[in-house]
Amino acid sequence: MSLFLLILILLLILWMSTSLQTYIGFADGACRNTRNISSATWVIYSPSDELVSLHGVSLSQTTNNIAEYSAVIELLSESITFGIQSLIVRLDSELVVLQLNRVYAIRNLVLLRLFFRVRLLEREFDYIEYQHIPRYLNTLVDAIAS
Repeated sequence: MSLFLLILILLLILWMSTSLQTYIGFADGACRNTRNISSATWVIYSPSDELVSLHGVSLSQTTNNIAEYSAVIELLSESITFGIQSLIVRLDSELVVLQLNRVYAIRNLVLLRLFFRVRLLEREFDYIEYQHIPRYLNTLVDAIAS
């Protein structure tokens, strides 16, 4: 009987390790006032560092923070369509990361609405984490956003 229990535990551990593999997502929003355009870009990497997805969208004239939130929303939405359950989101916007990690309050009503949209999307994940990274580590999505 104990052998059966041991096999069952090992199978459970194996199943958990394969089902909760953590993907890495990079997101960036860009606002170019001189050209009156904004964009949101995102990249998803598999746990084995393979490129899964690379996308971007053009936004209407908006603020940089709205563009950053839009990139996060698009990243989360696409991750959900791929069936990703565990995701680390890396951004070069310290403000957005601190807001999403509930360190800073949000006073702007437009950003608050986007924040709540992110929170709704987060319900589809078993694990999600937001990390701030320097811009030079976010070069791929930053280049596409620009």
